Amino acid sequence: MGCPAVGGLPGVILKVWAYVFITTRHPRKVLQAIRKLPGVVKADALLGTPDAIAIVEGDDIASMDAVIDRIVEVPEVMGTESKVARWIE
Repeated sequence: MGCPAVGGLPGVILKVWAYVFITTRHPRKVLQAIRKLPGVVKADALLGTPDAIAIVEGDDIASMDAVIDRIVEVPEVMGTESKVARWIE
């Protein structure tokens, strides 16, 4: 079962994406590294806890999960929590 077509248009496929909440003591350094990773759509610092958020995407769950795995490997990342998003019309 693949991703649904956008607005019922054949051939227009949604990507799988997630919000990744990141805990770190060095948000600037971590965000500079994360923004360079393929599959990271956007990454910003947050006020409070967690310290940062990234929006990641992939063609399927496995490729999106690989992006999250690369975030976890960034030095100074202390922890992450991910929420897979889904499209609801």
